[in-house]
Amino acid sequence: MPYRFSFIVPFHRGLSYLERCLTALSARPADSELIIAADGATEDCRALAVRHGAKLLAIDGPLGPAVARNTAASLTTGEILVFVDADVVVSPSGLARLNQIFDEQPQTAGVFGAYDDHPGDPGFMSQYKNLSHSFIHRSSERRAHTFWAGFGAIRRDAFFKVGGFDERFGRPTVEDIDLGYRLTSAGYSVVLDPTLSACHLKRCTVRSAILSDIRDRGIPWTQLILRYGALDNDLNLRVEYRWSVALAYLSLLSLALSMGDLRFLAIATASILAMTFLNRRYYAFFYGKRGASFAARAWLLHSVHHVYNGVSFATGAMLFACARYLRVQLPGALPVDPWSAATPLSAATAKPVPVWSADPASY
Repeated sequence: MPYRFSFIVPFHRGLSYLERCLTALSARPADSELIIAADGATEDCRALAVRHGAKLLAIDGPLGPAVARNTAASLTTGEILVFVDADVVVSPSGLARLNQIFDEQPQTAGVFGAYDDHPGDPGFMSQYKNLSHSFIHRSSERRAHTFWAGFGAIRRDAFFKVGGFDERFGRPTVEDIDLGYRLTSAGYSVVLDPTLSACHLKRCTVRSAILSDIRDRGIPWTQLILRYGALDNDLNLRVEYRWSVALAYLSLLSLALSMGDLRFLAIATASILAMTFLNRRYYAFFYGKRGASFAARAWLLHSVHHVYNGVSFATGAMLFACARYLRVQLPGALPVDPWSAATPLSAATAKPVPVWSADPASY
């Protein structure tokens, strides 16, 4: 049976990215609606909305993508909510497969995809981070416990029953992962389907990528893991990645001790070799996609990644323990209790001004 889809794109800035995003969504299924949730937008996207037949929702903000998506979702008419980031270009094949997934899998409440092999920015760091995302999503279990709002869809009734996105996340971070945990905790089925592929346009630098990995993902995700008891062997939490963190620190310690006793060099070498062996499929993927030089640089960055993952986990665990057991809410700590379905969506701070007219003069 054909479903009615409601596509929701949160937007704050980056008109050139948004234009490419909306152009790709022109191939969306018939009878679907497209909503741009302009969250305190710093650039005027009204003309783009008109050109691509999108409804525009202006929100006093920025209040964050969680509020933007929830506010737009509350105004939708579709049976399936499809969330697409404004710097993401979805594939025609992914759009075409959406209806098939929900039609053939009536037990599936949510599905999300993966970045493709051709990121929009040519820089090494952008290529590396997006290819890494692609590899992890392609090589993970199809039954997921999280969610990804870069290109992901959820049945409308399931979305509202769990309360939508947690609006206490005031910036782009792990609000989609949290939603996935709440969906699966409530008994809903979430599926990872890499055929829902999309191109990521965002430019990454070494500094921005590491800062985001620590502040926006590692530290808050650790707190979600502890909140939900979600140490699943999947995505970025696979056993080989956990061992890699331990081996990275063992190699660093051994290298430091080797300054006084060269015998520790053997331990450091063995640790590095073991870490490389555990991640051999990951490095082979980079080698196959971009060659030996790229794979070598990816190995170096991945080794650094293991080190700061350890820092992220320790920091997140400390913040969680202080909040739960000492009742001390330190900066960066998430609320201990999950977002509740009883919490009114976008009730407290959002001030949406819906603009449904296709006439630019009405804006």
